[in-house]
Amino acid sequence: MTPGVITELCAILRGASSELPAGEARESLLVAARRHRVDRLVALRTGQVDDESRAAVVLDELHVLELNRVLAALEASGVVPIVFKGAAIAHTHYEASWLRPRVDADILIPSSQRQRTFDVLGRLGYRQPPFTSGALVTYQKPFMRTGRWAEEYALDVHWRIANAQVVADLYTYDELASRACAVSVRGQLMRTPAAVDALLLACVHRVIHHDNADDLVWIYDLHSIARRFTTADWKGFVDSASRRGVKALCAHGLQMSIDRFETGIPADVMARLTRPVRTRERSARYLRKGLRPIDRLVTDLAVLGPRAGVRLLWEHVAPPASYLEGKYGVRNRVLLSAFYARRVVEGLSRWISRPRAWV
Repeated sequence: MTPGVITELCAILRGASSELPAGEARESLLVAARRHRVDRLVALRTGQVDDESRAAVVLDELHVLELNRVLAALEASGVVPIVFKGAAIAHTHYEASWLRPRVDADILIPSSQRQRTFDVLGRLGYRQPPFTSGALVTYQKPFMRTGRWAEEYALDVHWRIANAQVVADLYTYDELASRACAVSVRGQLMRTPAAVDALLLACVHRVIHHDNADDLVWIYDLHSIARRFTTADWKGFVDSASRRGVKALCAHGLQMSIDRFETGIPADVMARLTRPVRTRERSARYLRKGLRPIDRLVTDLAVLGPRAGVRLLWEHVAPPASYLEGKYGVRNRVLLSAFYARRVVEGLSRWISRPRAWV
């Protein structure tokens, strides 16, 4: 994928151009748009909304109504979730939610309300796919439901912001809730992070969860949020990034937004974010390309310390039997030891292998 294609694609996305090129150049641009998951935005910007786009509108509407159903049921039970990441940004910073594709909806709840939340989702027809668990290995749980027309609804329930220990405590539920915005979506109130929190989360999420990927969909998220910022917002953002030890992650994301979309970020903001710090931020380690799972684990262990680190290692090596039963279809408990051994052998190669690059 040539730099010229990306440059032309970004010009369309930011509104500097509304024309698609002709011939092979057109096809290359559309392939790049699909690869970066910004093809819906391109269709809108160039007036090329077709049947595929209209189908996306319908499917998005189904997902919005389903999320509203979940939010209403949780609130009726006394749980007030915060919707964050793509499912929130789609409603707060895009012209229409269908323009921001997303695989699932992420919600944050108080840790004390996990079981109540799980019970409500069970009554709504959601199931839990095989997923590892443990006090330290994960702070989220996925849920799935198949709709009337075989459409799949996916929901990630978080009780901490991320699994990576270096940013797991970036925000607490109470902290985000104290500043949360209430957005009306088809008559249902959706609570989302305040703009400053949303931008910081988006900067961190792109690096930590998506291996510092250069996908335009995540960079456009940053552009969409940042371009609305006031002077007061920028001050709050830099102060928050400094306090939480993620200045480098935020500076990197915002620089990509400037490079791709010419986002108007004040020079003093970038200067403050890139100013050297006395102690190197641990989170900055994640800016290295090609981090292996073992590299991430080493960082987690350094954050946790010896005692909790041993527990984390054990949770990775020996997940609950119910997880192996679901993953491998084991029904005979006698065979479980063999599958634990298989997990260790397979895990060794996976933990030391570098992630595959996008092609």
